Amino acid sequence: MLIRPDRLATKIELVDVQHQKLFELLTKLSEGFGQGSPNEKLIGDALQELMAYADKHFLEEELLMLRSKLDPRHIKIHRMEHRSFMYDAKSMWEHLCVEEDLASVAEKLVRFITSWLIFHILGIDKTMSTQIFAIQHGASPEQAYEARHAVKYDADITHMMLDSVLDLWHLSLERCHKLEEELARCRDVPPGR
Repeated sequence: MLIRPDRLATKIELVDVQHQKLFELLTKLSEGFGQGSPNEKLIGDALQELMAYADKHFLEEELLMLRSKLDPRHIKIHRMEHRSFMYDAKSMWEHLCVEEDLASVAEKLVRFITSWLIFHILGIDKTMSTQIFAIQHGASPEQAYEARHAVKYDADITHMMLDSVLDLWHLSLERCHKLEEELARCRDVPPGR
């Protein structure tokens, strides 16, 4: 999927610059398995750098929300998404490395992180920026939060969000099938029964 940076812009400079850096680090991770045979150290180092930067970015985004006095309901959901991403990406790396070849693991990680970032930025980050701008223009945090559903998405953005959700769903489905197969092997029962 071709990602145009302007389509992902929140119009908050700090956030947009950090998002761009996340995609640069994601490209570095992708290059770690795209050239010849995959190197576990290279991929592990690139993933660790990306995750450390993501953690820093999430913290700065959460501080921005607090300083901007966003409604606590939004901050709670937003923070939960950040924590979920960190857990899922780490868990995926740890569990898949044991089960699959390195190229497959790296490819799935890149797909997951790309899809998650696109969906997160186009969804809750754009909602965050809309609320921040509304508060800056006189709305109360509660009013800004309640108006969050008024954000209009054009067809291209809706399509990007749906593609991202579908890709995340496919990755989850693959993982569930593998876990079911493992469980069936543990029980000595053929899969599908």
